[in-house]
Amino acid sequence: MRLSQRTCCRARAEVRQPGYDRSRLSRGVVHLGLGAFHRAHQALYTEAALQDGDRRWGIVGVSLRDPRMARALAAQDCLYAVIERQGSEAAARIVGALVQALYAPHVLEQVTGAIADPAASIVTCTVTEKGYCRHPSTSDLDLQHPDIQHDLAYPEAPRSTLGVLAAGIRRRPPGAPLSIVCCDNMADNGDTLRRLLMQFASQLDPALARRIRDEVALPNTMVDRIVPAATPASLTFAQQRLGLRDEAAIVCEPFTQWVIEDRFAGPRPAWEAGGALLTGDVRPFQAMKLRMLNGTHSAIAYAAQLRGIDTVAAAMADTVLGTFARGVMADLHATLAAPPGYDTASYGNALLCRLRNGAIAHHTAQIATDGTQKVPVRWLPALRESLATGVERPCLERALALWLHYLRCDTNEHGRPLAACDPGAARLAAALRGARGDTDAIRQALAHGAVFGDAPWPKPFQLRLAAHLTVLRERGAAALMSFTATT
Repeated sequence: MRLSQRTCCRARAEVRQPGYDRSRLSRGVVHLGLGAFHRAHQALYTEAALQDGDRRWGIVGVSLRDPRMARALAAQDCLYAVIERQGSEAAARIVGALVQALYAPHVLEQVTGAIADPAASIVTCTVTEKGYCRHPSTSDLDLQHPDIQHDLAYPEAPRSTLGVLAAGIRRRPPGAPLSIVCCDNMADNGDTLRRLLMQFASQLDPALARRIRDEVALPNTMVDRIVPAATPASLTFAQQRLGLRDEAAIVCEPFTQWVIEDRFAGPRPAWEAGGALLTGDVRPFQAMKLRMLNGTHSAIAYAAQLRGIDTVAAAMADTVLGTFARGVMADLHATLAAPPGYDTASYGNALLCRLRNGAIAHHTAQIATDGTQKVPVRWLPALRESLATGVERPCLERALALWLHYLRCDTNEHGRPLAACDPGAARLAAALRGARGDTDAIRQALAHGAVFGDAPWPKPFQLRLAAHLTVLRERGAAALMSFTATT
């Protein structure tokens, strides 16, 4: 029996259910990017506000690229389950905050109408770093991006996140307060989205750009939760815990964190009811998470993919790779200014414990996607800052070499194909594969301005990277990483 409003009462007794009348919910939040992360993160914080009695904050969820999740949720009356696993422990709940699931290309008028509705004072976004059509080395709008060129030519039929937001704001009544809350892993994500949205709007209508500047709030945020993509195994596990079939079920870790800059244009859900932290400055938290968790995740992913290790937990159990991951985290930790009163050493230890959670099958292939978007924000600022003061970061530099080697290889060390899923990597990979030796490979890679920027990189750093590529080519990933066992 499949989960729905009619059948949810037949879920197992221990499954937590929505404690409110879903038929009375207003549509106060529009969310762009109806993936697993949103449904296991922001939607649960909104669920807590609804449980407290404020019925204004039902969520209209929007898929911009893939119709499958919107279709699956619509068939379940927008109900779905979240199962939190740590070791042998698991707790399940049914979430009722989502009231509508739309696939934008099929119902674009409804999507922009939902953003335009003055009853919706919040738009949230989880569209991944590449979903904002920015140039990775400058963080400015990529005017050559095909979706941006399309949306500038056809602003009433947008494809991109920026185009959809602009179309909705254009239809919105003057004076209706709107806050757009970006929840993607970009440094200064709210400020970055503000800049991109204004750059896009200024190409269409300077008055729209001024309106965004003057009337729309875009607070910075930091989000944290490990939410693997669903698999047949995770859906089967969810069915066993739920007692119902749920095609949108999520199995994730118990840990969750949301830090939000307290800068809103109008009303918002009481996300504090779910444990969100409202603060005047998100940046220290954002840098800490981007570098220590996301940066370490990326290093694990590329090393594990080269060695044929499928999950993060299995990678952490590998003696060489697990030690290397701790070294990368220590390198990144050393580049941070801690939030006032925050124990970053304890935070790092908690991260390592989370990465070792064998109950969560977080696949390294998933984390390894879109490196040309992730590396410039997770690793390169820390490397630039360190090199400017004459400091080497040996594990982080090796992680960068591992990524470049991953891009130039067709197969892993066991001869199995590597399928790098990164639309922005084609030119960089071609340059690496066509290079005349390792030194030339590094020279060509660092000249790829879209990722590495235009400022020169120190010659000793280039020579170290070239030496790392030689070790990878001749002796493999374990040989490059194993130095951490003796340092």
